[in-house]
Amino acid sequence: MTIFVLSAALLLAVGLSFLLWPLLHGSGRATGRDRAIVSLYRDQLRELDSDRAAGTVSDDQYEAGRHDVERRLLEDIAQPAPASQMTRSKGWTAAAISLLIVTLPIGLYLKLGTPDAIVPGAMQEQASSGQGEGAAGENAPHAITPEQVQAMIDQLIKRLQQNPDDGEGWAMVARSYSYLRKFPEAVKAYEKASTLVPNDSHLLADYADALAMTQGKSLTGAPMKLVQRALAIDPKDVKALALAGSEAFDRKDYSAAIGYWDRAIKAGPPDPQFAEQLHAGIEEASRLGGSPAMAAAQAAEPATPPAMASAATAPGGAVPTKTAPAEGGSVKGRVELSPALASRASPTDTLFVFARAAQGPRMPLALMKRQVKDLPLEFALDDSMAMMPSLKLSNYSSVVIGARVSKAGDAMPASGDLQGFSAPVKVGAAGIDVKIDQVVP
Repeated sequence: MTIFVLSAALLLAVGLSFLLWPLLHGSGRATGRDRAIVSLYRDQLRELDSDRAAGTVSDDQYEAGRHDVERRLLEDIAQPAPASQMTRSKGWTAAAISLLIVTLPIGLYLKLGTPDAIVPGAMQEQASSGQGEGAAGENAPHAITPEQVQAMIDQLIKRLQQNPDDGEGWAMVARSYSYLRKFPEAVKAYEKASTLVPNDSHLLADYADALAMTQGKSLTGAPMKLVQRALAIDPKDVKALALAGSEAFDRKDYSAAIGYWDRAIKAGPPDPQFAEQLHAGIEEASRLGGSPAMAAAQAAEPATPPAMASAATAPGGAVPTKTAPAEGGSVKGRVELSPALASRASPTDTLFVFARAAQGPRMPLALMKRQVKDLPLEFALDDSMAMMPSLKLSNYSSVVIGARVSKAGDAMPASGDLQGFSAPVKVGAAGIDVKIDQVVP
């Protein structure tokens, strides 16, 4: 069975209200000092986000700064509080756990049932080295260790012993244990939380995920009942839809799997990795289920660019297969913006340059991200830029190069975006010209 990891953006979308509730709303019993410290760290993270969005700091500088904020937050938590503050609510510790968990790579595991794991390269390397998602890299600057997270969980549990009816607190404990991959402990905490907060779809979906991990990553039985409860409460709960799709896939009900995953994409965050991985699941279900499922999958994807329309599907609607691997695994060329559209773009708008198979999957085989101010841009796409190990340039002989300008910075096309595509080219080609000369309707 395949396990694939949805990015942290998915959990931000489906769990942010729980994870950040103490941080954003606080407790009336928290001290002024606590509020000031929380506010300080929030402001620092906002400044980092703004600097990265403005292009004044690189991604490496952003990551280093974020890790520094996390480290200092942990150090402040570790300092003993005065006796007068020991009676305060769990808010400060919960806020700290929230802030750390949403800025660390938490994995949501969904099963696809195919031999090749759809896992980003970095996560695959981590898995092969024996590290779980909760393990911080030794070379990461100011890496946060599982022991430090466990210490915060212990502090929160001590406070919950004095207020055992706090469902929000038990949910925080459960999610933190899941981050550490301590799923039996997480399940116990989820059971308490769901009893106290019975009508929260996000909580039930997380509970189902953790419970499935304790029974061999199987959603059969009790986990699926939790998923069904979650969808009865909120039919658009993204994680519940994704899990329901996985369970249907395992039952070989490929049409149902595609339906659930299609709904998850439509309801989910505008995150490229999230969408691409669900699209990969849809394509696999389409391949196994036949052309009717493929039609449903195509309906959930952006319209095919004109240069690709004739090659997107094989005759009769069958899913095209991969061609013989091409040598080189790279393409090079130049992207420029049509002067007629220059007034519609700002220098800091996000620019995506990508390669897609001329025949086969419509997900990018390689992707790079720049800004409009970098145009005209000499680009080079290769296998190191693959979104997934199973989908890379060297697996295909012919590709189409696309470029798109996004005001929102989203990888999924939106109305008003600017885009352009090349004609199909051979993998290994150089001197490819791509002109951004279209407006997404």
